[in-house]
Amino acid sequence: MQVNWRAVVAESVFIGASILFAFALQDWDEAEDIEERTLIALCNVKSELEFNRVMIERDFMPRQQGMLALSGASIAMLQHDPGAELQKTDLYQMMVKDSLRRSAWTLASESGYLLHANFELATEIGALLDFQAVQYQGVVRLVRDAVYEHNGPMGETPIDYYLGITDLVVEWIGQTNYLKRKYEELFAREDFANLECPS
Repeated sequence: MQVNWRAVVAESVFIGASILFAFALQDWDEAEDIEERTLIALCNVKSELEFNRVMIERDFMPRQQGMLALSGASIAMLQHDPGAELQKTDLYQMMVKDSLRRSAWTLASESGYLLHANFELATEIGALLDFQAVQYQGVVRLVRDAVYEHNGPMGETPIDYYLGITDLVVEWIGQTNYLKRKYEELFAREDFANLECPS
């Protein structure tokens, strides 16, 4: 029996090409899937950062101005009448109850998809959220402790208490203005603004 070597070679080439094509198609599907999941992770982060930006502007900043006004009025009253009885409960109500969010960033980091994201953009987001979690939340905790527990850089007299609150709130305002500016810079980035997130 004579072997048709041309047919065998042709069939082998066809099978080999089919296998290579299948691997290439699988790699392409995986790359598409990774790209899609990376985009979803970044879009979740973007949505969370938008929530934070709104909270800073519409909740944190008005509360800070209210606390500053109340402590200023209390200082003025105590300077006029050192024995005046003042209520501290309004400061409790003005203190923020919620923290700024970063759970989407944490999940995106743990998933590993950020390894496939724009490195410069991911670094910028990470730096902002690190500042927010460490320095900024540290100042918020100092203010909260001072308001709720009456400790920190305070004296024992009521006027010292309100002077201390004023100093902390002024520091908090300065940190908030810096954080707000960093958010604005991030949202102004073309690569961040142009993320094509599903609505």
